[in-house]
Amino acid sequence: MIIRNIELSQFRNYSRCIAELSPELNWIYGVNGQGKTNLVEALYYLCNLESFRTKKTSHLLQEKKSAAVLQAQIESNKVQHLVHVNLSKKGRQVILDRTPFRKVSEYIPSFMALALTPEDVNLFRNVPHERRKFFNRIIAFRDAVYLKNLQEYSKIVSQKNALLRQGNTEQLPLWNGMLARSAVKLMRHRNSFVEQINNYLSDIFQELSGRSEILKLSYKPSFNTDNFQESDFIMLLEKNMTRDLQYGFAVIGPHRDEFHLILDGKKDRDYFSQGEFRITNLSLIMTINRLLCDRYSFYPVLILDDLFSELDDVVIEFVFQYFLRLGNQIFITSTSEPFKSSPGKQFQVANGQLV
Repeated sequence: MIIRNIELSQFRNYSRCIAELSPELNWIYGVNGQGKTNLVEALYYLCNLESFRTKKTSHLLQEKKSAAVLQAQIESNKVQHLVHVNLSKKGRQVILDRTPFRKVSEYIPSFMALALTPEDVNLFRNVPHERRKFFNRIIAFRDAVYLKNLQEYSKIVSQKNALLRQGNTEQLPLWNGMLARSAVKLMRHRNSFVEQINNYLSDIFQELSGRSEILKLSYKPSFNTDNFQESDFIMLLEKNMTRDLQYGFAVIGPHRDEFHLILDGKKDRDYFSQGEFRITNLSLIMTINRLLCDRYSFYPVLILDDLFSELDDVVIEFVFQYFLRLGNQIFITSTSEPFKSSPGKQFQVANGQLV
């Protein structure tokens, strides 16, 4: 997948921006506060129809403006597409090849970007809900069955929570049965995905960092299980009914599952330095990229915002050499000028303009 060009109007601090992009490496540099992250945020939005910084569309509009426009020529599976997005305080309108487009679930599999930003690293460290959301999105990307199960599960949990708030216990056994069937499917999918990740993750970490530690992704369901049996889950749901009624929502299930990165037996949240959070999260993103490239022959756009700020020079060299071997289109933002050996294009940003 390649973003050939981009055109912005009244987006963040860009009154207007037009750029022809490299299909390889794009280095976007300048001092802080000039709009580097805003530019890659626009690229990410065009691919994923969401921002990695905010859930409010109004935040994407230039100050005192009522609307913004994002447009790009995007090549996916060797087919050229024109993507046009109108943003306003009321929401967004997506126009794909001059036809209005409404189903995000059908859009994403053709236009997907993987990003690593300071916000992503912080969310992975501190916000379990965002970790679950991240993995849900990645697993559902090419697995329609997982997406269907996830949507089904969300509806069941919502209905059960409504009954709990009403104090209605008569129908809970019925909904617990449906919840268990749906939950077990999700947990099996998640466990299988984590096993696939762990086939590559440690090797990629060592290649990126030059270190010898073993990096693993840990998946911890909200209840202890080795075989994901429905009967075990139903028994646990019944055991937790009092707590469910006390809190007014289902206290166990895949909506409470945890994911963590483990480096030589040490959990990320408890032991990682800022630099370790950055390089291990990058290793995870690059592992997901490997799976997508190898299994689906899909090369997502890679967006790496302020990646090098907390990495030492040795690691930066390992990382940069790794990037040069990839077949993806890559966007890197930095306060530093490009390396002399950088292929592709370089863009300096100053006050919302490419100079």
